[in-house]
Amino acid sequence: MENKVIDEFLQMAKEMGICRDQLENFLSAGYLPFPWQLKFHLACRDADKDNSAVKIGVGGARGPGKSHAVFAQITLDDCKRLDGLKCLFIRQTGIAAKESFEDLIYKVLGNCKYEYNRSSNTLLFPNKSKVLLGGFRDDRDIDNYIGIEYDLIAVEELNQLSFERINRLLGSLRTSKTGWRPRMYASFNPGGKGHGDVKKLFIEPYEKQCEVETKFIPSTYRENPYLNKEYVDYLKSLQGDLGKAWRDGNWDVFEGQYFTEWNREYHTCEPFEVPSTWKRIRSIDHGRAAPTACLWGAVDYDGNIWWYREYYQAGVDADINAQKICELSKGESYAFTVMDSSCFSKTGSGETIAEIYSRNGVLAEPSPKDRIAGWNLFHEYLRLVDKKPKMVWMKNCVNSIRTIPTLIYYDRNRVMTDARVEDLDSTGEDHCADTVSYALQYLHESRSPKPKDPLEVKLEQFKAKYKVVPKNLNDFYSNKK
Repeated sequence: MENKVIDEFLQMAKEMGICRDQLENFLSAGYLPFPWQLKFHLACRDADKDNSAVKIGVGGARGPGKSHAVFAQITLDDCKRLDGLKCLFIRQTGIAAKESFEDLIYKVLGNCKYEYNRSSNTLLFPNKSKVLLGGFRDDRDIDNYIGIEYDLIAVEELNQLSFERINRLLGSLRTSKTGWRPRMYASFNPGGKGHGDVKKLFIEPYEKQCEVETKFIPSTYRENPYLNKEYVDYLKSLQGDLGKAWRDGNWDVFEGQYFTEWNREYHTCEPFEVPSTWKRIRSIDHGRAAPTACLWGAVDYDGNIWWYREYYQAGVDADINAQKICELSKGESYAFTVMDSSCFSKTGSGETIAEIYSRNGVLAEPSPKDRIAGWNLFHEYLRLVDKKPKMVWMKNCVNSIRTIPTLIYYDRNRVMTDARVEDLDSTGEDHCADTVSYALQYLHESRSPKPKDPLEVKLEQFKAKYKVVPKNLNDFYSNKK
């Protein structure tokens, strides 16, 4: 029976295009990859080729064996086939990194030849290839690994890191070795502060079938036949959004999501021409290193808000932002324009940000300062009543639609005041969300007045002129005065 399983495995691997020496490396260590793991290993060998992806992501849900596959690829294949390879493998951990790795080392490497230096948490192989094993609790710990040259970097729980730290870490990915292209392997699940960045980098290109720089290999617990029954039962028992994220790898919902009401089906729509009688509003969150966000909204007769235009730009001075916003606003008038109140503060002898905007044609009022009140209104406007929300984004507002559903709660494990418990984590990409919050607080449940029926207009004119109200419209039209 065992020989039959091996034969079937070898035939499948051959049909998939797995290299013979790669298979020998795995089988000699007693590692028999699952079908989804073979796809990952194939992508890792393809990274040797020019124009192939060198950022390879795996998982998207819990329980498929992501750690085993990534660690096996590095230690059993990459380090074995290339002398002197220098690798970094880091994972999020709440305990000492060396303790979190020991089980993985023993399971994957078995009786392979290697030296494990526990004090430096380093694996060394006979051909001088080595793997530095590290851990991180949050973004700040990543600085410990920046500035050192690595041929390969692997990150578990990539979704727990900000885009800024990921980019800084990738700055250490370089090589002088002939025939080797520096690469990153990453595993991740929905959720975390980096959820939106991981989704944009790996998930969206995969779903749109336009992968170039990245390659995503999806998997769930269903593709791991050796997962213990208790954990399978636990995943099956999860309800609601948490179950969709952890069990099924749904990237539209996840643990810790701040705006759990978000539903792309109901909160986005195709662009349409805004009626001229709807009240229009603008809201601005200014930034320079961080993006400046401006949203244009229209309030309908029932008080619903339709966000119909978006401006989103980083690295630009205030006067350029203001000029662009003014240009996009040409021919329109607004009930109000609101801007982050900090833009009205004097920080020196020069103009405030608000004054620069005003000088360039964008006059704004300072936003209210109650963050939690703004988020509460945000939740209220997102909530579905009879499958209808009070707030919708037209699909051309791509950055709002991309970032708002990725925001998470403030980390409650940090030292903080009680006021932060209901706050969102401002280290996420919250610029579009802030603009909406400012507008909602300033709006005060306002709505556009419905255009009056022509007969009603004539009736009011009649009343104003003759100081009487006709009993009915027939009396009105028959009056000869």
